[in-house]
Amino acid sequence: MSKSSVRCKQLERIYPLVKNSYQISEEGIGARRLQQLLREGHARRLAHNQYLSTLRWQKMTPEEKHLARVIAYAKSCENPVFTHLSAAILHGIPVLKIPRTVHVRSVAGSPHSGISSHQDRHTLEAPITYFYGGVKATDVLSTVIGCARTLPLEEALVVADGALSRQRKSSRVTRSALYEALTHLSHKGSAKARRVAQLMSDKSDSPGETLTRLRLHEFGLYPQEQYRVRTDEGEYFGDFGFEQQKVILEFDGRVKQTSRVMNPDGWAIDREKERENALLRKGWRILRVNWHHVSSRNPVVLEQALRDFGLLH
Repeated sequence: MSKSSVRCKQLERIYPLVKNSYQISEEGIGARRLQQLLREGHARRLAHNQYLSTLRWQKMTPEEKHLARVIAYAKSCENPVFTHLSAAILHGIPVLKIPRTVHVRSVAGSPHSGISSHQDRHTLEAPITYFYGGVKATDVLSTVIGCARTLPLEEALVVADGALSRQRKSSRVTRSALYEALTHLSHKGSAKARRVAQLMSDKSDSPGETLTRLRLHEFGLYPQEQYRVRTDEGEYFGDFGFEQQKVILEFDGRVKQTSRVMNPDGWAIDREKERENALLRKGWRILRVNWHHVSSRNPVVLEQALRDFGLLH
């Protein structure tokens, strides 16, 4: 199932859980009792007159919590259109950081707390995508453009890569269309958008891979992405391949196309592990990195790992 399909199912599941005071009163909980539940921490106010059980909130992932807040504002604000990172999350596009506020297109009426309002011409004129319950957001292309113009490079690049990802079965934009859009912008944020266009890739499968690629570029390294090596156990796909040094670099130690089979005795055998061993037999080495390596706060950690594998001198 694609990430966008998963997100649609999450939205459909969470939508009825966010309720106003009238809906809650229909369940036998009056205004006084609701205020008591809020004071005692058993309920949460997500937006004006929009509430959610604290127990349900605690079981949600960070993305689901943001979706719940999006739903709350969709129900409480006047005809909002969600933009930037909030729109990316609605579209099932991975983000590096969950925003603290909900991003919307110029909310009509009085200001709302917890909202970041965007009123630039591009955002105001962006096409709209409709989701479950009438929730609206800027379309994928406009969402990526908005993020590329306003976010730090790391965050914007994660969104761009996510929109181009092969894992998106629907609402996927092509690299050529996105490149064209990002490189023909003018005014505020256009230089940042062009930088994203130069660096984005349709071969990244996760924010971690995107960040790893960015860090490698900062060291002047440009390995092949989704590198394929044929072995006697089948094909091995690594996140990044350095052919000359015969090094496969994997983010977070995750391996592609994992499959498990049962041997005649009933023991589970990880075929991917066998392929990895076959890779080692062919003289390849595997460098595994994680979030600690690719954090901008720890450049020396990745640098040392690259030196240890002969990728930097």
